[in-house]
Amino acid sequence: MADPKIPQTKAEVRSMILEVVRTLVALLEEKDPFLRKHSVRVANNCANFCEEYKIVAAEDVETIYFAGLLHDIGIVAVPIDILQRSEPLSEEEMIRIKRHPVGGEKVLSNFSYLKDILPMVRHHHEAFDGSGYPDGIEGEKIPLGARIIGLFNFFDNLVFPRFSEKQLNVEDAIKEIKSKAEQLFDQDLIINFMTFSEANSGKSEDYLLKKETASMRSIFTGILQKFQAGKINPPVMPQVVREIQTVIKRPKSTAEEVAGVIEKDPVISLRLISVANSPIYRGVSEIQNVKGALPRLGLKETLNIVLAIANKSLYSTDNVQFRILMDKLWVHSLASAYGSKLIAQNLKLEDSEKLFLMGLTHDIGKILLLKAFTDVSKEKNLNMDAITANIQEAHLSLGSLLIKRWGFDDEFINVLTHHEDKELSPDTGKEILVVHLANMLTRKIGFSLIDDEINFAELESARILKLEPETIEGIGENVKDILADVAHLF
Repeated sequence: MADPKIPQTKAEVRSMILEVVRTLVALLEEKDPFLRKHSVRVANNCANFCEEYKIVAAEDVETIYFAGLLHDIGIVAVPIDILQRSEPLSEEEMIRIKRHPVGGEKVLSNFSYLKDILPMVRHHHEAFDGSGYPDGIEGEKIPLGARIIGLFNFFDNLVFPRFSEKQLNVEDAIKEIKSKAEQLFDQDLIINFMTFSEANSGKSEDYLLKKETASMRSIFTGILQKFQAGKINPPVMPQVVREIQTVIKRPKSTAEEVAGVIEKDPVISLRLISVANSPIYRGVSEIQNVKGALPRLGLKETLNIVLAIANKSLYSTDNVQFRILMDKLWVHSLASAYGSKLIAQNLKLEDSEKLFLMGLTHDIGKILLLKAFTDVSKEKNLNMDAITANIQEAHLSLGSLLIKRWGFDDEFINVLTHHEDKELSPDTGKEILVVHLANMLTRKIGFSLIDDEINFAELESARILKLEPETIEGIGENVKDILADVAHLF
């Protein structure tokens, strides 16, 4: 087996550190999910605080962030029943817990790339007057990073305690800390700490995601500019789809002519037959060929399914990280398509098949961005949350550009451009409202990249379309059943 590659550049060292830190944080979460959430809040607060008030040099902020994430890693050695016990602990049990800074330092000392965070982990429970542990050092002998982590660690345990009956609001927590400032904390940090904590209610934004989002935004902006300038060629509509569209548009076209076009592509033909035989479309007898599938599906539905099958090939990549994301995007697009169709049918709109296609293609710009990004960026250990945030921001104009080149009409372009609009009104086109609602529905039923709490009673698109929450939830259950039947057939 080949020896692991030794990092040479700063970027490679950082990538290695990220990999180790994420692995250790995952270990902490496996031990106790509460501790993981606590550590993430402490790390984000420490880093954002240091950055906002320039407490340390810019290059040292990330080191404090990593130390914040791992400050409690030594607690993995403490039995979970001790950590989760609400009753007072024995003296022996408290001694065991108080060993965690030293235990954490010992664990992390096995990773040479983490040597800079060791003093912060060891000393985050020291007190400014020397009454802390494990070494009883005082004042500025305590590393600055440890003083900052100790301050936000104490604060977080007041505002987000394990047991809710001990919880304080932010204002009372700040008063508690202020009363202990000279004893436990560095007085020079307190004024800025109070302002920062009041503004963030004890929970600031994800520091690493913020940084990675900022760096990725420039990459995605460059990709978008290249597409618009014609320097990156978007995929063309598959030939079989164009030929079917041409045949269907003829006044006297026949099912035999459409079947003849589809049968030129054996892969699409087999998948179309499989979909026609799935529980959602299945009839009395089993379909054996494309000619038999057409009467069951109808010409418009056949076109939609063929386009879905052809589009599925766009959702492919050799990059394992991106493959997972693209698979999720494909399922989201298919769920949006069927959601749009079922909502349209419930509203008795004329062309539910067209809304299926609108739902299917509404996020096509995300796939183009991801494909281009895999070519532009060769980074390892990419933060997929940062990538998701950036494609969410940049995909609308790119998707509209592709759909226009594929020859779709203005209604399609409007849906792609406006399905994410925050403000909707009765004047908003019904197609936009339907796809917007279907898109929100996928978040509710678990087929979206975005994990939001969706309340249909407060959703503007649902209100304007006059659909009751119970009706939408019923549609969501139908979509889940459909995807269970057909998603693997495309």
